[in-house]
Amino acid sequence: MKQNKYILKFFLFLAPILVFACTSKDVSTIQGAIIGIDSIAEVSLYKQDFDRNILHKTISVKAEKPTFSFKVGELDEPTFFQLHVNSGRNRVAVLLIEPQESVTIKIDLSDFINYKIEGSESSLKIQLLTKRIAQTVKSLDSLTALRVKAKSTTDKQDLLNEYYQVIETQRAFSTKFIWDNPMSRASVMALYQQYGEDRFVFDRNEDIQLFKVVGTSLVAMYPESNYAKGMLRDIKRMEKIVSAQKMQAFIENAESTLPEIALPNSKGDTIRLSSLRGKVILLDFWASFNQNSLLENRELLEVYKKFKSQGFEIYQVSFDYERESWLAAIQSANLPWVNVCELTQNLPIAAQNYNVTSIPANYLINKDYEIVGKDLFGKDLVDMLSKIL
Repeated sequence: MKQNKYILKFFLFLAPILVFACTSKDVSTIQGAIIGIDSIAEVSLYKQDFDRNILHKTISVKAEKPTFSFKVGELDEPTFFQLHVNSGRNRVAVLLIEPQESVTIKIDLSDFINYKIEGSESSLKIQLLTKRIAQTVKSLDSLTALRVKAKSTTDKQDLLNEYYQVIETQRAFSTKFIWDNPMSRASVMALYQQYGEDRFVFDRNEDIQLFKVVGTSLVAMYPESNYAKGMLRDIKRMEKIVSAQKMQAFIENAESTLPEIALPNSKGDTIRLSSLRGKVILLDFWASFNQNSLLENRELLEVYKKFKSQGFEIYQVSFDYERESWLAAIQSANLPWVNVCELTQNLPIAAQNYNVTSIPANYLINKDYEIVGKDLFGKDLVDMLSKIL
């Protein structure tokens, strides 16, 4: 499920995180020092609500006295803050402060992301998330630049494979973080992180489960929280997109005649997608080097067994460029359906024709040879098959 404009762009700034110390028992205070100021810096603190930021206060900090202090009052729940440090250029740190928490921070402008923080375990978790996504973005940018310069098609494909793997590694890291910290509000940040404009770490249908895990815990602990209410709104919107809106929009814009695919199977015989016309077809895109594709194949085996006798067939197009790896994956998983491959080191033409830029991906085609669903996995696929078969 691709998150669209409906989903609130909750973390617009993914810079480091900061927090500070408290002198009163009930009042939280953020205080710290900045190293490396040329002459003067503007330090602004914003309270970060689910869908807006509210300016708390701005302080001018000078090189000769580089300290600052903010009283943020009595907090009823864990609260996000953004600390904007403007010294020649604006940099932002996201903070997560628990009620009655005393926090101190030391920021070195020459190494902004590696600030030193004490007194806030939640903010240390936010720092971990921030540093990890920054590392992912840096790796992806580097791989993109290398792929542009690469002359060999082999090198281009290798770099593309590595690019996909970096994304999968980030997803695995963030997923583990959420399951390790389901009751922490830091998991909200993990859910909404992006590695590019409108490119969310969690953008697939199955990711809605993670949103429900975090949303449920927020509602249980803080039922009146804006974060709890905001997440529930987002979850409802996602469910509508998955079940109706997104699918309907795609169906309305789909071509009446589907692009043909005619590629060799594992035996070298050319199989046409249109040869399956009259059946319900899952046109699936995958690769042996993609871990999520391999996991999806396990689920598809059960789906195939359940619906094959009712006129269901799978036409699977591989992104593989090494024949041996492709065949080994088919044999190892004992995949019984049609499996074809262009064996190119470039993006397969079939993928281009169907606007597939990441895997796994699929289209569900009914008996009238019309697309009725896109990127349906797990229960969503089973539910749709039950309706149309």
